[in-house]
Amino acid sequence: MSTGSAAALPRLSSPRRGVEGLMVRAWGGKDLRLTVIAREQPAERFVRLRVDLDGLLERDEVYPTYWLRLWFETPSGKGHQRAYTVVAPDGATGTGCLEFYLHPGIASDWARSAAPGDGIDATVLNGRDPLAHSPAHLLMVGDGASYPAIADTLRRTGELPVTALLQAHDPEDPQIMPLPVRAGADVRWLEPGQDVVAAALEAVAAAPEGTNVWVALEGVPTRRLAGALRRELGLPKERVHSLAYWKRS
Repeated sequence: MSTGSAAALPRLSSPRRGVEGLMVRAWGGKDLRLTVIAREQPAERFVRLRVDLDGLLERDEVYPTYWLRLWFETPSGKGHQRAYTVVAPDGATGTGCLEFYLHPGIASDWARSAAPGDGIDATVLNGRDPLAHSPAHLLMVGDGASYPAIADTLRRTGELPVTALLQAHDPEDPQIMPLPVRAGADVRWLEPGQDVVAAALEAVAAAPEGTNVWVALEGVPTRRLAGALRRELGLPKERVHSLAYWKRS
C-alpha cells in the first residue's frame, strides 16, 4: 500500500448559469473552456495563470484589453461571472494569461487554489478595441481591477504614445502591480483618495489631437468621467471607450 499522499484531482468550474447565463447567450456570447497550464504568484496578493484558450486565438483578434467572462461556482452550485483580461496571448501555443488581484470573493478563492489541469468555463462577449481609428495617442484610466489590461497594452503597443493613470486603493498597489517601463509611455499611480476624475480630465485636456481615451474604473467614477469627456471636453464617442470594471456592493 502506498503511503504517499494522492495528487489532487483537477477541478472544473462549470456551474449552473441561470437567468444570467441565458441573457449572456441572448446577447451573442460564445462559450469556451479554459484549462490552467501554469501558475505564478509574483506577490502574496497577485496570481497569474497561463491557460489554454480553447482555440480562441485561431478564431478572434485578441486585441489589448480583450476580456472574457469567467464562470465561478458558488457553494450552492450557481454561477457567478466576472470579467478578466486575456494577457500576453501567444498564437504559437494557443495560450494566454489571466491575472488576479486577490481579495475576499469567489473569483479570488478559485484563483488562490488554481493549479495546472484545472478548468473553468468562459464566455466571449467583448467590448471595443481601444486602438480602433488609429489613435495618435492613448490615454488609459484605471485601477487595480484594470491593471492587467493597462499593463498588457503597454507591453503590446510598441511605440504608440500612452499615458496611463491608475488609482491606488491601497498604498501597496504600486509595488504589487508594477507597470511596464518603455519609451513613449507616461505612467503613474494616483494616491488613495486622490480625485481620479479630475486628474484624468486634466490629462485629457493636455493630450494631443487624435487621442483615444480608455476608462475602466469602479462604476460611479467611470460614468462621471465618460460623461465629462463628452460634455465638457467634446470628445467624439468613437474616441471614448468606457466600461465599469467593478461595482461597490
